Amino acid sequence: MIRRVAFFRGINVGGHNRVPMAELREMFTELGYTGVASAIQSGNVVFDTTATDREVAVAISDAVRHRFDLHVPLTLRTAGAFAAAIAAHPFSPGMVEAKFHHIMFLNEPARSDAVERLGERADSDDFAVIGREIHVRYNKGSARARFNVGWVDQQLAVVATARNLPTCQKVLGLIEAPPAR
Repeated sequence: MIRRVAFFRGINVGGHNRVPMAELREMFTELGYTGVASAIQSGNVVFDTTATDREVAVAISDAVRHRFDLHVPLTLRTAGAFAAAIAAHPFSPGMVEAKFHHIMFLNEPARSDAVERLGERADSDDFAVIGREIHVRYNKGSARARFNVGWVDQQLAVVATARNLPTCQKVLGLIEAPPAR
C-alpha cells in the first residue's frame, strides 16, 4: 500500500463547491481506499492504495463529478513526497506568520522557461520553485496577493493548488497517525 494525499482545489472555499468531508471520506472508502482521513474542510484527504497516480486521479475525479456534480482540480502526492515538500520549505517561519507561508502543489513539473515569468508578480513576496512545488512567503499577507494559484496555472500551464504551512502540518499529522481501528 502507498500512503497518498489528495488535494482538491476550490472545495468549501467562500461558500462555493460545498462538499461534506464525511461524504468525501465515505466516497474514498467506497472507491476501495483504506486508512481514509481528512483535515479541515478544504479538501485534504489522506488514504492508502496500491493504484497508480493516474488510476487514482481518474477514479477520484469521476466519483466527485458523479456524487457531488463538481469538476474541481485534484493534485496527488505520495506521503513521502508531501513530507519532503514540507521539509524543503526554504523560508524562515519567524519573519512572517506561518499562515502566510504557502506551498503550491503542481500537477506537472513547471517548464523552466515558464518559471522565469513567475517573478513578474511576486512583488514583495518571496518564492522558490523546488521540484513540483512552489514555496511562497507572503510578506504582506495572502488575501490580495497577485501571486496566486490562478495566475500560476496560467503562467505555467499546469494545475496548482496551495496550502499554508499550518494546514500542511495538520495533513502531515494525519499521515503519521496510526491507522484508526
